[in-house]
Amino acid sequence: MTDAPPDILVLVEAAYRQHFEVLPARASVSFLGVDPIEVLRYPDGTTDHYLTLGMARHPMADPAEAVIATASAPRAELLLSAAGRPDRLWRALAVLAAAPAVEGAVYQPGNRVDLGEPLCPGSRCTGGVLVASELQPVAVRGVADVQVLRVLPATQTELAWARVHGSEQLHRRWQVAETDLTDLMRDPVDLS
Repeated sequence: MTDAPPDILVLVEAAYRQHFEVLPARASVSFLGVDPIEVLRYPDGTTDHYLTLGMARHPMADPAEAVIATASAPRAELLLSAAGRPDRLWRALAVLAAAPAVEGAVYQPGNRVDLGEPLCPGSRCTGGVLVASELQPVAVRGVADVQVLRVLPATQTELAWARVHGSEQLHRRWQVAETDLTDLMRDPVDLS
């Protein structure tokens, strides 16, 4: 896989800074054979916004593809908003961000992602549904724009239900129930 232009992460971080207008707290996670993933935490009252920085370094592509069009292949970073500063959430988000490089995952809105373990201690949420975020795509010369995908935290029960009924139907259930998706300790929404 060809690396991105050297300024891609600088441009992404500048877009984050412009959007949130505060300096973030930072954590970095390294995985064997994968470039480090940073997770930046931007405080916003009672909610913190966690964003990855490093996933967009490489284009996302199915490893079964014989030829990867690196200039047009999608690139993305992840955003997860949570209340209460849950412990070790940054690590779970970094694991999700490493999946395209490690497993060849191609993330796009509507996808479901599941770690198979809590996003943080005490959480019933083990993954989430990806949707477009309010952050504008970051334009980078010579490659596809970097999309910032929001992770809407979901429990294992909700993710299993969404595999059958679809992510959009789960999102509707959350809306009807006025589910607080920043509460990682919440119960699953009623799916009966």
